[in-house]
Amino acid sequence: MAAAVAALPGKLPRQPPPPPPPPSPPNSTFPRYPRSLAAHPALSSSHPSDVSALLAAAARAGDLRLGRALHRKLLRGDLLDRDAVVANSLLTLYSRCGAVASARNVFDGMRGLRDIVSWTAMASCLARNGAERGSLLLIGEMLESGLLPNAYTLCAAAHACFPHKLYCLVGGVVLGLVHKMGLWGTDVAVGSALIDMLARNGDLASAHKVFDGLIEKTVVVWTLLISRYVQGECAEEAVELFLDFLEDGFEPDRYTMSSMISACTELGSVRLGLQLHSLALRMGLASDACVSCGLVDMYAKSNIGQAMDYANKVFERMPKNDVISWTALISGYVQSGVQENKVMALFGEMLNESIKPNHITYSSILKSCASISDHDSGRQVHAHVIKSNQASAHTVGNALVSMYAESGCMEEARRNTTHEFRAGDTSHPRAQDIYGKLDTLVRQIKGMGYVPDTSIVLHDMSDELKEQYLLQHSEKIAVAFGLITTSAPKPIRIFKNLRVCADCHSAIKYMSKATRREIILRDSNRFHRMKDGECSCGEYW
Repeated sequence: MAAAVAALPGKLPRQPPPPPPPPSPPNSTFPRYPRSLAAHPALSSSHPSDVSALLAAAARAGDLRLGRALHRKLLRGDLLDRDAVVANSLLTLYSRCGAVASARNVFDGMRGLRDIVSWTAMASCLARNGAERGSLLLIGEMLESGLLPNAYTLCAAAHACFPHKLYCLVGGVVLGLVHKMGLWGTDVAVGSALIDMLARNGDLASAHKVFDGLIEKTVVVWTLLISRYVQGECAEEAVELFLDFLEDGFEPDRYTMSSMISACTELGSVRLGLQLHSLALRMGLASDACVSCGLVDMYAKSNIGQAMDYANKVFERMPKNDVISWTALISGYVQSGVQENKVMALFGEMLNESIKPNHITYSSILKSCASISDHDSGRQVHAHVIKSNQASAHTVGNALVSMYAESGCMEEARRNTTHEFRAGDTSHPRAQDIYGKLDTLVRQIKGMGYVPDTSIVLHDMSDELKEQYLLQHSEKIAVAFGLITTSAPKPIRIFKNLRVCADCHSAIKYMSKATRREIILRDSNRFHRMKDGECSCGEYW
C-alpha cells in the first residue's frame, strides 16, 4: 500500500483537462424542458413521428405530467393501437419516470405491436423499480415467445439479478447468453452491466475478469469497478486499480474522484487523501459537491490535528452549499467528537440559509445531543423533525430514542420507538395478532367494495394465491400493527422506501374509512394522507 501511495504523484496528470467543447445544437426540433414542451405545437399533431419525438423529449425531461397529457390525447384516437414506435415511446417515457403501473398498462395493451424495444423497456422499468423478479419473469416470457434479446435486454437482466437469491438462479444464464450472442468483451454497456451484477453480488474477482476482457475501457467502466471495490471494502484494490487507470492515460471525473476519496477514508491514509485533494484542485474538481462532501468526510474521520479546520476550508470554498454539504460538515463534527457545541450553531446557520435538513442531518444532530446529554437542544431538534415530517424515517426514530434515553427521559424514548416491517414479515413478536387483524380488516373492506388488484402480481399463480401475496405487502402489515397498538385520534404514520403499489393505496383508503382512523403514508414519491376513504394525493402519485 505504501508503495502504491508513493507511486501516485508521478502518475497524476500535470495539467487540467481542456474545457469541453460547446454543446452542438440538438438534432431534434423538439425542446428539452417541460416548460417549453407544454406549449409545443406538436401537441396538436397526430403524425406518428411528431408524437413519438415529443414523447421522447418529454422522457428526456422527465416530464410525467406531459406524458400523461399526451397519453390521454392518444386514447382519443387509434394511433396508440396501430403504431409500435409511438407505443414504445410512451412506454419508455413511463419507464424512465418510474411510473410502473402506467408502463405496464401500455405494455399490456400492445398485444400485437410488441417488439424487442417494448419487452426491454418494460423489463428495465421493473428492474429499476424494485420488481427484479418480475423483470426476469418478463424476459423469460419474451424468450418463450421466440424473440431474441439484444444488448439492452441483457443489461436489464443483469440489473435484475439482485438480491443474491435471484443472481444464484439466473446470473449464470445471463452470462451464458452474453457469450452465446458474441457480446462478451465487445459491448461496453453489457460489460458494465455484468461487472455491476457480479460486484453487487460479492464476486469482485469475476467482475475484474469481465473488466479485463473488455476490448474498450471507458472512464465510466473504470470508475464502476473502482467504486464497487470501495463499496466491497476492498480499498487497497481500488487504489491499485486507480493507479492502472492513470497509467493508461485516463483522467478521473467527479465520480472517480469521489470513489477514491471514499477509499482513502476507509484506509485512513491521510497522505493519499492530501494527494487526491491536490489532484482535485488541479483538475477543477474540488468545488464539485460530491468531491467536496467526500473531502469533508475524509478529514473529519482522519486522525490529523486540526482536521475540522481542513474540512471547514473545503466547505467554505464550495460555490454553493446544499443540504448534502451542510450535512457532511455537521456529521463531520459529530464523528470527530470535537467542538460538539458547534453542531447546534451550524444547524442554526443551515436553517438561516433556508436549507431544509434531511433525515441524515437530523440523525447526526440528535446523536450529538445524545453524546452530551443535551436534552433541551434535543427537544428543539425534535420539534423541527415533526414540523418537517421526518419523524417517520427509521434513522431519525432511532436517534430520537437514543437522545431521550441518554438524557434520562425513558418515557419519551419509549413513545418514539419505530417498528420496521418487510413484505411477508413474520419476525415481529406480535406477528400472529398482526395477521389476524389484517385478515379481519380485509374481509371488512371487501364488504365495502374493495377488490384486490391482482393484475400487479406478475408471478404465475392462481388469483387466490395472488390475493395472499398482496396481503403480505409491508404497508398493509404496518397499518394492521398500528391499529392494534394505537387508538384514535392518534394517526397511524408509515414510511415506505419505495412507491406504494396501486393495490395497497386502494386498500389503505378503505381501511381509513372502515376504522375511522387517519393514516399518513410517506412513500418514495410523496405523502398520502388518507381519511374517510379519501387520499390527499387525488389519485395522482
